[in-house]
Amino acid sequence: MLLLIDIGNTNITMCFYDKSVKHVSRLNTTFPDGHRREAGEYTVLLKGYTERSHIENPEGAVISSVVPELTPVFADAISKSFGTKPMIVSYRLKTGLKFRIKNPAGLGADRIANAVAAHKLYKGHLLVVDFGTATTFCVITSDGEYLGGAIMPGINISAEALHEKTAKLPKVKLNKPEKAIGDDTPDNISSGVILGHAGAVERLIKEIRKELAKKVTIIATGGLASLVAPYIKDIKEVNPYLTFEGLRLIYELNA
Repeated sequence: MLLLIDIGNTNITMCFYDKSVKHVSRLNTTFPDGHRREAGEYTVLLKGYTERSHIENPEGAVISSVVPELTPVFADAISKSFGTKPMIVSYRLKTGLKFRIKNPAGLGADRIANAVAAHKLYKGHLLVVDFGTATTFCVITSDGEYLGGAIMPGINISAEALHEKTAKLPKVKLNKPEKAIGDDTPDNISSGVILGHAGAVERLIKEIRKELAKKVTIIATGGLASLVAPYIKDIKEVNPYLTFEGLRLIYELNA
């Protein structure tokens, strides 16, 4: 049984893995006022999580983190809770990939995990689109070469910017638009942000395909994929647990 933790800018997502993803749990990375939990709180949270899941000590743990200050906090919490040292994802670990980019050290751990999982689980040239705080694009060849990608603001960042940078536009919960022409302000914002984002993603997919000049399979993942992917005709595969699958594979390659 493995404990897998994905520390993102907005959410911290955890699961146990035993032949498949189990007991997924999610908590905010920060509170609404911007502050974060004390280090000791994460130890308590982890112990409570394992008890609720009826799991005894996991045999191993893997952390993917894009929030550097939280990485040692979680590593310490895991060590105190289970007496095991977690594996921290980086390009220096065995991944089965060849990084053809200028600065592999700057590549987010979640993107590494996504690429590892995509290359293992799917065939051919691949494009992973991860809809999270940011929407990221990762290109992997059939030979396991990581070529790079693109990053754009995620849909929540766009919606928050509209609220923060205008005098009257409210903060809204984004919903799947039923039509492009909204009949009130929240529907206008959902339409503009989600359909506009889908259009931007479609354009990037088109340009990436043109540059590769090869057939590309597109895989969507991330917490916001379910809101945007249905509006993008080129996305045929949505894998909500792609990052977790990558963490599991990285553990198996390096344990």
